[in-house]
Amino acid sequence: MLAFLKGVIVAKEMSGGPVDRLVLDVGGVGFELSVAHSTLMSVGQPGDDVTVHVSLAIRESEWTLFGFGQQEERQLFMLLQSVTGIGPRLALALVGTLGVDTLVEAVLTENQKMISQAPGVGAKVAQRIILELKSKIEDFAGTRTANRSESPTGARTARAVVEEVTEILSHYGYTPTEIHSALKQAESEQVARDTAEELLRFTLKILGAGARK
Repeated sequence: MLAFLKGVIVAKEMSGGPVDRLVLDVGGVGFELSVAHSTLMSVGQPGDDVTVHVSLAIRESEWTLFGFGQQEERQLFMLLQSVTGIGPRLALALVGTLGVDTLVEAVLTENQKMISQAPGVGAKVAQRIILELKSKIEDFAGTRTANRSESPTGARTARAVVEEVTEILSHYGYTPTEIHSALKQAESEQVARDTAEELLRFTLKILGAGARK
C-alpha cells in the first residue's frame, strides 16, 4: 500500500525501548512512524528533507506505520513477519538491533546466539527464525549479491571496509548491537570508508567512550 514517504522531519522522540517515534510532514500531512533507535539516530534532524521507506501494519483497531532508512531493512522486516509468532515490533527490534548484514549472516550460519542479542528474542525464537527463514534469507542474500555486483566499485569497497571493521570489532569482544550502533554513528558523521584504519579508529573511540559511561 505504501512503499516510502518523502517529507520534512517534524519531531524525533526516543522511547527508551526498541521502538522510537518519528514524525514526518508530507505535503502538510503529519505521519507518525515507529522506527528503530538506529534509524532515528541516522535518518536526519528536524527540518531535514528525507525519504523514509515504510511498511503499514494493520491489527484490528490499530494501524501502525513502521519506518526504515534503507529499502533492504524494510524487505527484511517483512520477511521476518513470515516466521511464526513474530509480529512487526519484534521484527523491527531484530532489524534495528542487528542490522541487515549481521542478521542475514546470523541466519545463514545458524548463529542462534547472535540472533538472541535482539531485545525480546530468546533461544526458542532465534531457533524458529533460523528454521523457518533460512531458505528465504538465502534468496534475499542472493539478490543482494547480484545488486552489489552491479554497483560502482566505490560502493563495493565501502561495504568491504565495513565488513572488515565488523570482523575486527567482533574479535575484540564487542557485541553485534554495539558494533551496529557504532557503525551507524560513523555513517551519520560521514566518517570516510576508503580504508579500514580510519573507520576502526572512530568506532573504537565511540565504543570506548560508551564503556566509560
